[in-house]
Amino acid sequence: MAKGAIATGVGIILLAGGGGTLATWNQTVNTSIGSVVSGDLNLKASSTTPAVWTNAAGTVIPNIAAYKVVPGDVLTFKQNLDVTLVGDLVAANLTVTGLPTAQTANEVIVATVLKDGTATLPATLTQANANGHTITATTTFTFNAALGSLGTPVDGRQAVTKSYSLDGIGYKLEQLAPVA
Repeated sequence: MAKGAIATGVGIILLAGGGGTLATWNQTVNTSIGSVVSGDLNLKASSTTPAVWTNAAGTVIPNIAAYKVVPGDVLTFKQNLDVTLVGDLVAANLTVTGLPTAQTANEVIVATVLKDGTATLPATLTQANANGHTITATTTFTFNAALGSLGTPVDGRQAVTKSYSLDGIGYKLEQLAPVA
């Protein structure tokens, strides 16, 4: 009996780390989960329809650089845009860029409206309301009638012959992060 007890004790010591090990099991398997492809975001001016400037009377302005603005005037810039948005959760804001730094809400009020045909679109575009559609961006520049032609209070001829550059006006399409 003593010999059996000693043999059992030695076996337990060997299994517990005295010469052998007990390993945990593990297994690895490769899966075929596929791959992802990135979407697309693109904005360009329509190559089929040129941009158009008009004044408060609705008259087309052939050369905006030669136009003489007056207090209360409203200039409208209309541009057709080709927008590409591809992605399951893609959304993007379309905004006006290149506004002169001197522009303030008291001088010139700027507003942009996006349309698909006659339907007004939100500023945030998605695949559903952008892809395959011609989006017309109409931006108005309303010169405050209470101020001089370029933001100076009307006082005789104080604000005449001032310059207000509209050369850098453009549009920016910027992706919004998907909502978690």
